[in-house]
Amino acid sequence: MKYSYSYALDSGVVLGGIGTGSIEIRADGRFYDWTIFNNGSYAERQEIRRVYYLTQNDFFTGIRYGNKVRILQAYDYYFGASPYYTPWLRPIKSLEYIGEPPFAFLNFKDDFEVRLKAFSPFIPHDLKNSSLPVAIFEYEVDKDSNFIVGIKNPFESGRIEFKRDTLVFSGEVTSKDPRYGGNLCIKVVGSPWLAKADNFPLFKEWNEFREKGYISTSQGDKWGFIGNRNKKFIVILGWYFPNHLTANGKKIGHYYENFFNNCLDVVNYAEENLIYLEKMTNEFHDALYNTRGVEDWIADLVGSQLTTLIKSTWLSKDGNFYIWEGYYQTSDERKVGEHPYTDGPVNTALNTIDVSTYFIYTLTVLYPQLAKNLLLTSSRSALSYDNPLYIFYSLAMPENRSKYVERVIKDPSIPSSIEKLLQTVKEIAKETGKDPRGRIAHYIYRDLKFDEYGRNDLNPEFVLMWGLVSKYTGDIEFMKSLYPVAKEAMESVLRTHSYEGLIYSRLPSGFEWNRQVFSYFKDVNIYDNLFLVVSLLGIDSFHMSVNTFDDWTTVGINSFVSLLGISALKILNELGGDKYNVENALSLYESMLWNGEYFDLWYDPISGYRDKTCQASQLLGEFYLNLLGYSLLDKEKTRKTLLSIIKYNLKEEEGVINGAYPDGYRPLMREYENPLKIKEASIHQDTPWSGVEFYLASHLIYEKMIDEAKKVLKEVYDRYSIAGNFWNHWEWGSHYSRPLSSWLIIPAYLGLIYDGVNRVLTLDPAIEELSWIIVLPDFWGRINVNKGKAEIKIIEGKAVLKKIDIKGKKIIRIVADGKVVDGDIIAEKEIIVEYE
Repeated sequence: MKYSYSYALDSGVVLGGIGTGSIEIRADGRFYDWTIFNNGSYAERQEIRRVYYLTQNDFFTGIRYGNKVRILQAYDYYFGASPYYTPWLRPIKSLEYIGEPPFAFLNFKDDFEVRLKAFSPFIPHDLKNSSLPVAIFEYEVDKDSNFIVGIKNPFESGRIEFKRDTLVFSGEVTSKDPRYGGNLCIKVVGSPWLAKADNFPLFKEWNEFREKGYISTSQGDKWGFIGNRNKKFIVILGWYFPNHLTANGKKIGHYYENFFNNCLDVVNYAEENLIYLEKMTNEFHDALYNTRGVEDWIADLVGSQLTTLIKSTWLSKDGNFYIWEGYYQTSDERKVGEHPYTDGPVNTALNTIDVSTYFIYTLTVLYPQLAKNLLLTSSRSALSYDNPLYIFYSLAMPENRSKYVERVIKDPSIPSSIEKLLQTVKEIAKETGKDPRGRIAHYIYRDLKFDEYGRNDLNPEFVLMWGLVSKYTGDIEFMKSLYPVAKEAMESVLRTHSYEGLIYSRLPSGFEWNRQVFSYFKDVNIYDNLFLVVSLLGIDSFHMSVNTFDDWTTVGINSFVSLLGISALKILNELGGDKYNVENALSLYESMLWNGEYFDLWYDPISGYRDKTCQASQLLGEFYLNLLGYSLLDKEKTRKTLLSIIKYNLKEEEGVINGAYPDGYRPLMREYENPLKIKEASIHQDTPWSGVEFYLASHLIYEKMIDEAKKVLKEVYDRYSIAGNFWNHWEWGSHYSRPLSSWLIIPAYLGLIYDGVNRVLTLDPAIEELSWIIVLPDFWGRINVNKGKAEIKIIEGKAVLKKIDIKGKKIIRIVADGKVVDGDIIAEKEIIVEYE
């Protein structure tokens, strides 16, 4: 006997709505990682982060096709199936799985075939219907057959009720239980039979299904069953679990509570609106995956990361949006000690600014209100005088601390009064100019509190995101309301960590440096404290110069961070009317870092130290400006840098590593080629991050460097297609949020730049013939570009434009909804642009 086997179960298409909790349907046809109960990796509360009330062994679909009975799973004999007791009850022989989020298409193959289309509604701009706590399963077979769905009651001492065509599962639990006040429903469209039992599997009942096509037992509340006879079998799984609590017990709930009171409301709504929900989700799917001019595998790669927008998000009852930086996958059977093999944040890490910078475009066009909400929430983190951490970060800087010590020597009572202490620190910061007020926090931590302020890339990144969201949405009020926060964020870092207008990094600026200096004192008990060692041996008492590559130490002018800073100043000039001397800053930046091929990783003008690493994200700031129609660097430098990244950083069977030396030296766990003498270099330089690779590929495509971009994307594709990881990209945890930047590939192919304030759409397609999806904050649809004509078929929304520009082409005629226009372009159906 010969079997051919390939493991493909690491991930699958995620089902559920934005912020509802989810389940995954994977390539064996089973349902994994049930977090719809506010439990498991989805939860903040540590006591339930490893708790799962349903597993892949607790839910199944079966079929009686003629005289054959099958469990629709490519798994072992289970759910009563046995080659000994019930040899006629078998798992399916094989299964073909196609994952195209938001859909999963399964073809169960035996002596007959059963097709399944599984999905949850996902409709750009329609947040209500994209955040439904529902999963829909449509089974089809070529003749009338008997179907059965079985599910274990997720409540240990619960009850199962029959409500016409729906099974309702509920139970009594304490108010701290994440299932409190909630219930689970399974509805079958049509006229189903319903049953329940205490013990399962039951051979008697399976035999009844074999003979009659249904189960009639109604004794017990441990398992529920529902089914009917048809060629098409439609199942709607809906849930309502409002008891989503933070670690301290504060209830944040779910957005869906604004529309529903229980799971019956959910499944009935889904059935009543099924035609619309399926039609619009199909329209989105077809526009995304049915391409011309773009290979199918690229469209697959772009769509793959939409799973994270479901898997890793919270959407509270009051509409606040949160997304996990990385997913601490506790349901994974692989472990390193007690931790998941994929690692991730043990405690809460939401809306991480440096990571969001890579994917905010995706949110902005798909669900603009979520992008705005993320930034509004982050804006409230800006460091202020009434935050005790203001004292902490002010005194971390030696310029302030030395004066503070002088004052305390003269007046030892200062630390004994918080009022006096704060006043003293404010006076010192004013005197030195080293005032950290306005710094942006890293992420949202436990109980929705803000984390630390130790990263100097967060400030320009906040400004760049503010600029992009403001410009694309055209929301002037939003732009004005956050402008003071954005401006103060940049002013803050310029006051405290800059060198002649460039952001300047000083020690401690990487966690690897911490480990090294701490190792000197590991055997001395009194100094067995990392914070104390770092505070004594660094320039700042603790981190104020870390960036998104936080384990990787840089000093002085960092090419990635400093270009973000100059780009942020450019945005403030353009949107806020400021007068920052961007030209001088850029000139100094280039003189210090440009080496003829790319910008060196860092140079310290004070010590003279330098590191010549070629960094993959060094042009992110320039890319942001390009998305808004601006630029800093001349095209020659941009293209040379991008080509250098491909030359040095792109490694076969690895991908684009974050940093590479031109001589090929790989410093992992060895010294860097710089004078800092760090003995064990971080993995951050030597590893590929798909979120960075998606950005890089997008930048390459915008520059018409298509072949180079495809090489980057193919490495990502090959790396993550193995073992079923395709829908689950790793970094600090699984379902990492940075790779949501995959969506940038779409506007890159279109050469799309949008000015929502002035209502100008610019297109510069990367290839001559192209058909793909187009999504902007006001409308979305399908665009076809071919032989002097661009046609936009609007599926949802309304285009209100002042101008459409095809870069480098002369516009001959524009037709909007069938009418030739010579002015404002207003359309709800179609726009045709003819050019030459």
